[in-house]
Amino acid sequence: MISFDTHIHTYPFSQDSHQSIHEVVGSNATSKYGYVLTEHMDYNYVGKMSFEFSPEEYFKTYLPYRNNRLLLGVEMGLQPDNLSKVAAAISKYDFDMVIGSIHCVGGDIAHLEYYDRLHKSEAYTNYLVRILECLEAYHDFDTLGHIDYICRYAPYSDPELHVSEHKAAFVAIFNFLIDHNMCLEINTRRLDSKVGYETLNEILRLYAFLGGRLVTVGSDAHKTENIAKNFDTAEKMIQEHGFTPVYFKERKRIEL
Repeated sequence: MISFDTHIHTYPFSQDSHQSIHEVVGSNATSKYGYVLTEHMDYNYVGKMSFEFSPEEYFKTYLPYRNNRLLLGVEMGLQPDNLSKVAAAISKYDFDMVIGSIHCVGGDIAHLEYYDRLHKSEAYTNYLVRILECLEAYHDFDTLGHIDYICRYAPYSDPELHVSEHKAAFVAIFNFLIDHNMCLEINTRRLDSKVGYETLNEILRLYAFLGGRLVTVGSDAHKTENIAKNFDTAEKMIQEHGFTPVYFKERKRIEL
C-alpha cells in the first residue's frame, strides 16, 4: 500500500513549479497520502532557469510545515562534475529524503538541442551510461528518480525506452541498486498513457526479475492537481511485481 507521494515540487524553490507551499499544505490536509517535498537542486546546470536553491532558506521557510505527513526532501540532479557539491549538501543539511536524478547528459535532455545529430540509440545509450556512471561515483541517496525521464522529451517517432534494446545497461543499473539496498522510483507522471504504462512496466518487470523489491512512488507534481496522480495504477504495478513501497524520514527507510 502506497503511503506517501515522495516526489513533489513547489515554487519558488523549484523554479519550474506552479504550486505554493500553502496549496500543497491544503491538499495534504485532505489527502490519504503523506507528501515529501523534493525541490530541484541541479548544481552546474546551464540553461534558462536556475535549478538551485538555498537550503538555509528552504528549511527556514518550510520547517514550520514539517510534520509526520509533510516531509522535506530534495531532488539532486546528478552530473559527473557536480557530485562533490551534491555530497557536501547532503551531508550538511537534514533532508528527510534524497532523490538522485539524471536531467543532463552534456545538455539538458528536456531540450531538443540534446538530440541534435544523435540517433535514438546513441542518445538513449548515453543517458543510461550516465546513470550508471553517476551511481558508481556517488550513491548516498535514497531512490533513483524517473528512469523513463528521457521518454518525456525525446523527439523521435518512437520515444520509448525499450528494455530489449538496452538490457545490459538496465541490468547493470538495477544490480547496483539492489546490491546497495537502494530504491527505484515508480514515477507516475506518464502512467495515464498506455504507452507510458507499458514502457515503465517493462522496465519494472526486469527490476523485479533481478530481485529488486524496494520502490518509492512519486507523482513529480508541479501543480497541485497532479499530486498522487495515477497512484491507483502504481498500486497495481506494485502488486503485480511484488514490490515494497517505502518512503524516507530523516534518511531512514520506512516500510508499511
